[in-house]
Amino acid sequence: MRLLWGSIGGATVLVVAALIVFFPNTGHSTQTPIDESKAPTRFHVPKTVHATAAEKAAALHTLGEFVHSAFIRQNLAASWPLATQHMKLGTSRREWLAGDLPVVPYPADAFRTFGATLKYQYKGVLGYDVLVLGKGNAAGRDVGQQVYACELHDVHGSWLVDFCYPRKTL
Repeated sequence: MRLLWGSIGGATVLVVAALIVFFPNTGHSTQTPIDESKAPTRFHVPKTVHATAAEKAAALHTLGEFVHSAFIRQNLAASWPLATQHMKLGTSRREWLAGDLPVVPYPADAFRTFGATLKYQYKGVLGYDVLVLGKGNAAGRDVGQQVYACELHDVHGSWLVDFCYPRKTL
């Protein structure tokens, strides 16, 4: 009996060894292909250009309207013209008005107010951290405070929201 079990074990080891030798890794390479025929793309940090007080006020006005519309999903038609084409990619106006837009919602029954802090500014671009505060009710305590990262672009003299996504919950 020992001879039988030993033979089966030895045969199994030989089969596994043969499979490893004759059939090496059949997976695809994980190496990133590099096209050396093209010049490399270099990233340069844009030069900081300070926005005027009027530009900051206009951007904050847009952001305020956007938060009160898109974040809490009330009067969504008001937020559609406040978004850039980049933000609207993959979302039709009909989907947007139905509440399927690329902004994580904050429950309307929990929303109390918001505050925005300017984080960066480049020519025609303003980046804000937006703190959304909840009410003192149960819904507000459940969702807590939320910080969103939002960027606004100057598009033909109007400040439009290019993206808003939640960064962290406090």
